[in-house]
Amino acid sequence: MTEAPPAWVFLKRARERVYTLPPDFPGFRARLNLYLDGAWYVGAVEAEGFVPRVLHLPEGMGSRAERELASLLGHRRPIPFEEGEGRYPMRLFAEGPLGTGIALEDPFGSRIWVKEGRLGLIERHLPEGSFRIHLETWREVGEKLLPHRFLLVHRDLGGRLLKVERFRDEYAQVGPYWLPVEREVVVEKEGLGVLVLRLEEVEVKG
Repeated sequence: MTEAPPAWVFLKRARERVYTLPPDFPGFRARLNLYLDGAWYVGAVEAEGFVPRVLHLPEGMGSRAERELASLLGHRRPIPFEEGEGRYPMRLFAEGPLGTGIALEDPFGSRIWVKEGRLGLIERHLPEGSFRIHLETWREVGEKLLPHRFLLVHRDLGGRLLKVERFRDEYAQVGPYWLPVEREVVVEKEGLGVLVLRLEEVEVKG
């Protein structure tokens, strides 16, 4: 039996500490409060499995709320490590204050830092530029972790800073599941933008 490379084992352990919902997660319904462009709006969300649908919000507002909810749910989707990042060759390339750096030979030229067994920094490269996610704090739910506060830093192909987004996510246990109940996004770009999603009366679908 061939022993797995240290980088593969290291990243797999960190990934598997992150909380995910089960594959047969039925979805949920909730009242949705959205703060955007200086005003509050009230609507609803119906999530079928991991796919959210926002109702009763003005045109343009619903699609923005759906994008954030799709991100929240998509990152809780269970994907075996061997079918995700574990498919690609990887190597340890750095050790320092940010933790242990792992370089992946994936389509995004990803670099991931793991510190104290937790994901700390994720860097990916896209055709139009790159981004870094700085995972600052986590919520412990049993033996698993949920991201609580993180920064998303966007750069263009030349490395010029485009914008910084600061996220704060909150969760609550609903039945057997830990579900998102609030997301706050502060965007530093030309100006300052703030978005808040707040879910109330959350019910898991039967």
